[in-house]
Amino acid sequence: MKEVQVKGFSIYYDNVQTEQCNVMLDEQLYIEDKPLPRYFIGETTMTFFDFYHADSPDFQESDYLLSEKFQQIIGRFPHTNQKKIALNEHDSYSIKQVPVYIHVKDYILALSKPEAYTTFREKLATVQSLIPINEDAAESVSSYKRKRLFLDGTYGSRELLENVQETNVQAIQEKLEYVNEMYYFAHYNYAAMVQFLPEYDITIYDQFHETYGKFVYSFTVTKNGKTIPLLWPDYLYHKPENHLEFGLLANTEQPRYQLFDEWKANDPITIELLADGFEDVRFETHLKQPMAFPPKLSKSDYTQGEMICLSIDTGVIEELAKQEATFEWFKTKKTSENAYTLEYQLMENQLMMPSAQFEKTGRYQLKITSDVYGQLLFLFTIKQEG
Repeated sequence: MKEVQVKGFSIYYDNVQTEQCNVMLDEQLYIEDKPLPRYFIGETTMTFFDFYHADSPDFQESDYLLSEKFQQIIGRFPHTNQKKIALNEHDSYSIKQVPVYIHVKDYILALSKPEAYTTFREKLATVQSLIPINEDAAESVSSYKRKRLFLDGTYGSRELLENVQETNVQAIQEKLEYVNEMYYFAHYNYAAMVQFLPEYDITIYDQFHETYGKFVYSFTVTKNGKTIPLLWPDYLYHKPENHLEFGLLANTEQPRYQLFDEWKANDPITIELLADGFEDVRFETHLKQPMAFPPKLSKSDYTQGEMICLSIDTGVIEELAKQEATFEWFKTKKTSENAYTLEYQLMENQLMMPSAQFEKTGRYQLKITSDVYGQLLFLFTIKQEG
């Protein structure tokens, strides 16, 4: 006969039925007849692989490694939630202080058969502040969602153990909006932003950071039921901006991005943000129609007098010909001009525009917004000859 002890709770168990251990818990495992806690709770540090595996089972540990380019960006823009996110030695992230729970039966089984549940015991050893929660105390636990540690050593999806615990965090969903969806922008197939609604007057970086940004520790995109975990800086916010932005890279062999190599019009997607002390934030939308090929400028830098050439889907060309799409150009980030007033020529799948009509050198933006194809933004620079 052996004994389990966890923070004031104890119970005897044995591999055979005895007078004291007469309640069968499992084949060849018996416990004494006494009330069991509802579950044990605690906190642990998880790798991104462990944290996301329940919702993204197709990804391997190698899919969460940070590329050399990402490591360079992190050097300039480290994750803003250092309390929650740790950068590991092996070029990957871990999430600290993840709330977990364990079924009492699983705990006793793992102790009674250590050779059968080695991975569970390894994970259990990392759980801090493990305490039993009795039936009459479950609703008073001041926590939010937790991940279950299963006997096979994996973690489940985050879940509310008691409905009343939903009130243990701050409401934030109704204060935020999902904006500025862009297709085929720069190095991305799809990108967008999350920001506060205008009435909350969050206009600068420090306000966004202190109000919400510094608490964010997870960002996922789910397309057609498959969840893609994003790594900082797949998503980030930085000075002087007052919003969080993200993008799914194009032209890469990394599996996390390949779900966005192809899509269909009206494919549903869900964006989910997790932030310490706040309710989960979810936005749902549908993708616009994909193009026959990714639109592309012939170059990013033009000498004054050169012809600007944009290769783009015939459907967009037809919308521009009928002036059905919104067509704008920007010299500064905030002020737009009607691009239909510019000199341009439309061909089957090309937009040609003389750069000489832009009197000043510098950076410009060309934006097309279509009800069918979504928002398209192209950046280019005009330089002086020589």
